[in-house]
Amino acid sequence: MDDRSIADILAAQADRLNEGQRGAASFPAERPEDIESLLPLLVLAERVQGALEPVEPNPAFVHRLSRQLPALMLEGSREMNRRARRAILLVAAALGSAVSLVSAAGVIIYLIRHRGRRPQAQCSGEM
Repeated sequence: MDDRSIADILAAQADRLNEGQRGAASFPAERPEDIESLLPLLVLAERVQGALEPVEPNPAFVHRLSRQLPALMLEGSREMNRRARRAILLVAAALGSAVSLVSAAGVIIYLIRHRGRRPQAQCSGEM
């Protein structure tokens, strides 16, 4: 039996237990001994399910949480806005630097190509 089959069997058993059903379900398997090897685990899952009790949160906690969550969400939103602005600024700075480098390279290439084509200034020699 592969791990996927085991996971499927255990998930089906957990679903049965959550629905209030007890006992191991009958599962299709290639070999009956596969299910028999899982029976102790299925019985343990049933015992654990029986030992668990539903828990309700304290009403004061729920009230406090309902007041804190919007503030926390707003704070998180502000932090995300700060991060987004910082990221945009960094991208803009990087693009500006790249444009500056390309412009400088363009000027250098232009000067190199047109160096020999410039007419030389004539000195009159008069003082």
